[in-house]
Amino acid sequence: MTTEAVADITDGTFASEVLERSREVPVVVDFWAPWCGPCRHLSPTLEQLAQEYAGKVRLVKVNIDENPAVAGRLGVQSIPAVMAFRDGEIVDQFVGALPEPDVRRFFESTLPSPADLLVAEAAQSLAGGDVAAAERAYQSALAGDPRHADAALGLAALVLDRGDLPQAGALAEPWAGDAHGKRILGLISLRLAAEGATRAEIEERLRADERDAAAHYVLGALLAVEGEWDAALEHLLETVRLDRAFADDGGRLRMLDAFNVLGDDDPLTQNYRRRLSAVLF
Repeated sequence: MTTEAVADITDGTFASEVLERSREVPVVVDFWAPWCGPCRHLSPTLEQLAQEYAGKVRLVKVNIDENPAVAGRLGVQSIPAVMAFRDGEIVDQFVGALPEPDVRRFFESTLPSPADLLVAEAAQSLAGGDVAAAERAYQSALAGDPRHADAALGLAALVLDRGDLPQAGALAEPWAGDAHGKRILGLISLRLAAEGATRAEIEERLRADERDAAAHYVLGALLAVEGEWDAALEHLLETVRLDRAFADDGGRLRMLDAFNVLGDDDPLTQNYRRRLSAVLF
């Protein structure tokens, strides 16, 4: 069955019809097979709701007998298995032939919340260069949902850009385990380490004494704030070599902050992680 609201897809079209399409509208995937009785029972309910939610949610159906690869990758072991995707990620799922009210609640759960819509509005404002509008949208999102991670971290990034480190830290701290939260908290720590210093004065100190661990530490932080990551990491690594105890293991900790800002896949992160381990161990 293929309509505007419902489509049959294959292993080959899964990436475009589900992962990519779900960045525009939530996609519900029904994994089924012709021999599956519960699948035949659930299918009309899914298709009816797909018509009701047309334009808001899209339903796609995957016959696992003909298209086993995606089902295998996603760990489908029993059918019917239904998964909801948004922004390329699974956001909800269930197994079995649920009654219509439960399936309806499932469809509702895939829809973006008011806070989600405000975050999307903020992103559009930022793309258009309207930072004030983006900030208002993030604030409105948090007023409706104080635990909305994307709203909190989006606002944290904006207030960090204008130099309000305490507010940025307060917004990001609850999300310290999130990669975006780690990045913001890492930037805050590096800015605090560089606060009040000038590059010229620190470089002068190092010309006078190349073994000045404190100067290497501050210059490393300054260079990180300025985006000169390779040189920054070199100075922070030198801090570790010269005085591991300085600033309560500050050289190592600021290197970890830099890694969080750059991300695990960055070649500089990978290179300096190895070099830091060689110094420590």
